[in-house]
Amino acid sequence: MDYGGPPPATGRTLRLQQKKASEMTARAKAAPHQHPLGANVEGSDSRLAAALLLETMVPSAENHLRVAQEYRRLGILDAAYTRLNRALKKEPRLAEAHEMLARVWRDWGMPAKGVGAAYRATYFDPKSSSAENTLGTMLDAVGQFDDARRAYERAFSLDPTAAWALSNLCYGDLRAGRLDGARARCQAAVKIDPGLTAAHNNLALTFAAGGDLARASQEFHAADDPAAAEYNLGIVYLAKQDYAGAAAHFENAIKARPSFTQAKARAHAARERLLIGNN
Repeated sequence: MDYGGPPPATGRTLRLQQKKASEMTARAKAAPHQHPLGANVEGSDSRLAAALLLETMVPSAENHLRVAQEYRRLGILDAAYTRLNRALKKEPRLAEAHEMLARVWRDWGMPAKGVGAAYRATYFDPKSSSAENTLGTMLDAVGQFDDARRAYERAFSLDPTAAWALSNLCYGDLRAGRLDGARARCQAAVKIDPGLTAAHNNLALTFAAGGDLARASQEFHAADDPAAAEYNLGIVYLAKQDYAGAAAHFENAIKARPSFTQAKARAHAARERLLIGNN
């Protein structure tokens, strides 16, 4: 069956992707996984431990999927990938597993390899708003913007409370320069889910694009992460080539989160641009 998606990669690109996928699969077979502090994550995370115990007792597709979900939550994508393939070997039509497999490829930075899995998720569960939204994000990531928009619209039609789909539609409108439409969609998304960070950030970008930096700042900060808000404002000022303003916001981000390495690099680069401009 043809599930659509972009044309396959060819030549050197395909060989590199195949090599990377093989390396990821090989790493997934190695156990146990190490926690950043040195402990085995399988023993230190109670949710993962419980899922692994249940999987051992009943190695069903659903329990493999549950373990995959916990590994993905912890950022251990290779182990999640292995469990998802176990789940799909038992139940090839398990839409949730196909959807998560697509997300793992997206998390790995290779969305093109996950488009097929995303299409399969929508095929096996045509009433899943989540699967349609995931498909939209995959298509967005490979530059198929019109198809992505249609997937988001299907997601919202399946679930009128799907704030994520509205936020993604907002960003698509923003990217196309349709500021009024973008703002309306993001405002609707925030109304549905006031805690949706992406919707607040996208709404902030609509205000920034319209020159209203005060409202942009308000929306960035509404996401309740001061360091991220200041960093995002820094990016906005950087785009305006206001390097002094950008540096100030990046430095505010560092004050809010001293370990914010990316903000430190951006602040340094902005200050360098200021020095170049003053010479």
